[in-house]
Amino acid sequence: MPKTTYWVSVGRQEIVPAGEAVIRENYEFEIRADEAEHLQLQEQFQAMKLVDKQLINRARTPYEAFPEKDQDMKNRSYDEQLKNIYFLIHRLGTKETRQHIERMNLRDLPHYQNINSKPEQVKT
Repeated sequence: MPKTTYWVSVGRQEIVPAGEAVIRENYEFEIRADEAEHLQLQEQFQAMKLVDKQLINRARTPYEAFPEKDQDMKNRSYDEQLKNIYFLIHRLGTKETRQHIERMNLRDLPHYQNINSKPEQVKT
């Protein structure tokens, strides 16, 4: 499949084709993706919106008792979804995009320890 250049804003959860008449400075990342990869990133943003909506609904009742474990689990799902998005953007990103994400020092991204290194060999 042919790849298209897109600009991505994680904060606004937007993906736009690079050729559209938009202000480039409003987008943090540049990626190259085929149709399936573009759809995958859109689905990740939709999942993020769902998790975000759940957290907003929980915030409406600030005095409701929540077990600490439950609070942490809900926050963790948001964090994990955000990490999944950054990992996908890193995989699809241009050299500048990958370097930017690596400078963000997100060492606990899924399947990520140091993207530039090989996985450590386990000694037995």
